[in-house]
Amino acid sequence: MSSVAEPSKTAQGCGRRGYENPEAIFRAHYASLARALSVVAGDSDVAEEAVQEAFSRLCLNWGRVSRYDDPVAWVRRVAINRIKDEHRLLRRRAIFCARTREAPADIHPPESNDAHLWQAVRRLPLKQRTALALYYVCDLAVADVAVAMGVSTGTALKHLDRARTRLRTQLEASHE
Repeated sequence: MSSVAEPSKTAQGCGRRGYENPEAIFRAHYASLARALSVVAGDSDVAEEAVQEAFSRLCLNWGRVSRYDDPVAWVRRVAINRIKDEHRLLRRRAIFCARTREAPADIHPPESNDAHLWQAVRRLPLKQRTALALYYVCDLAVADVAVAMGVSTGTALKHLDRARTRLRTQLEASHE
């Protein structure tokens, strides 16, 4: 059995914890991070790939990242950046396809119990989806959502509030 540092009692969700190696962080956070980022990416395969890439980079940079106050936040940020890169690539690909009149490949959403909710979340802008997923799926505090997104706390709150408002409006309209 490997020696793993016991998480601090104040740590919650995907928050701050002390770990002795990247494997301990992977075991503790991979599933919840992949689940949360599936909402952000709109595709569980893309999310899992982004999280796996982030953990690969963690292993390569462990000597530096292990000294950070919150190495999990670093992993989260790397994964989100990877999804943003993928999103930009898909957008460029769609523009190219539109110009050349080719049809883009279908993107399959992650599994969801509520099809209406998933469709509404999928229509949210990327930043709103990201804030929503980190807050509700990964159970991060707003300040940690802000750090993960690379924005101020006020901006993270704004994205979260706008996401809730748009979801409420879309879901109410679909039930009428």
